[in-house]
Amino acid sequence: MALTDEKGWWLNNRGESVHKDLVRVNEQLRDEMVEGLIGDARQISKSILDFKGYSAEKIDSYFGLLLQNYGIDEKAKTKKGNITLENFSGTKRVEVRVSETLHFDEKIQIAKLKIDEYLMDVTKDSLPEIITLITRAFEVDKEGNIDSKKIFALKSYDIKDPRWVEAMEIIDESKKIAYTKSYIRFYTRENIEDAWKLIPIDMAAV
Repeated sequence: MALTDEKGWWLNNRGESVHKDLVRVNEQLRDEMVEGLIGDARQISKSILDFKGYSAEKIDSYFGLLLQNYGIDEKAKTKKGNITLENFSGTKRVEVRVSETLHFDEKIQIAKLKIDEYLMDVTKDSLPEIITLITRAFEVDKEGNIDSKKIFALKSYDIKDPRWVEAMEIIDESKKIAYTKSYIRFYTRENIEDAWKLIPIDMAAV
């Protein structure tokens, strides 16, 4: 139901109070439909969240049993990474993928200064495209974050200059894990010759 004021009158999208009898029938029907669909969507979202927790618990339980079978103390284990689990026939698959979001601390600016120092000496002998790629790696997005992929791409350049080598070492030191997120995906196929088909459940957003 629409939001109401202290008198029970409906509030419209401008914050104005309107007596329900003055609300058009089609607007009342639309309001009822939207409210119902949103309620259903929230229930489905909660069900997905519950299933995500249930799935993670089942996988963790199996993984813990596996550790016991091989004589490994579960308390001593590091956080597990990617896991692929299949049924006996190879026709059903559960995948756990761990994604890390990185950020860089203040030392990233020291690395940039080292690179700038290096570029000032070699600019006349370097391709403008390479210089542009290097300098753009340190650009920030709207949230002020640096794209870690662009930064780590710098490490692919085979540059031996001590300033460059030191800058790459500083980049490694400045790397921090902001947060880690697990994704669970489910796949099926009729037989082992077929391609895997994803069962579409968006667990990443819940």
